[in-house]
Amino acid sequence: MLKRKIVVVVSLVLFGIIGLYFILNQYIVLDRTSVELGSYDFASSQADVEVLVEGTGKQNILGDRVSTKIKIINILFNNTSNNLVEGNEIEANEYLVVHHNRQVSGLQWTPGRSIFSMGTSYKRLKKGEQKTIHLKLNKETNQFWIMPEELIIQ
Repeated sequence: MLKRKIVVVVSLVLFGIIGLYFILNQYIVLDRTSVELGSYDFASSQADVEVLVEGTGKQNILGDRVSTKIKIINILFNNTSNNLVEGNEIEANEYLVVHHNRQVSGLQWTPGRSIFSMGTSYKRLKKGEQKTIHLKLNKETNQFWIMPEELIIQ
C-alpha cells in the first residue's frame, strides 16, 4: 500500500514538472534584440509606404517571425493598393527573429523563447513612441515589413 502511494506521488510530481515546463515554454519571451544571432543578407529597396506611427506595445510571435501592431498617425506617401487609414492599427513584421531558448542556451530543457536582432539597425517602437517609418509590402503574403534605415533606397 505504501509503495503504491509513493508511485502515485512521484507520478503526480513528474506530471506537474512536465506540465509546468510546457506552460513556461509558451509564456517566457526574453528580449535579446541587442544581440545578433545568425547571418542575414538583405537587399536594399525603395519603400512602398512612409508613415508617422505610434507604437502600441502589442507584439505577435508566429513561428520564428515577430510582428507588431502600430497605429497610423499620418500617411506621408502610399504606393500600394492597400487602403491605409489614419487612426487605424496595422500589423507589420519586424526584422527580428525568434529562437527557442533550448536551442540557444547550453541547457536542453530551458523553457521559453528569445527575440534576437537580424543584424540591422532596427529598434522596436515602445508603447506611445511616435516615429516616421518606412514599410515594404510583400505582395505574395500581403504583409508589411518595417524597413531598417540602411535598407531604404531614396
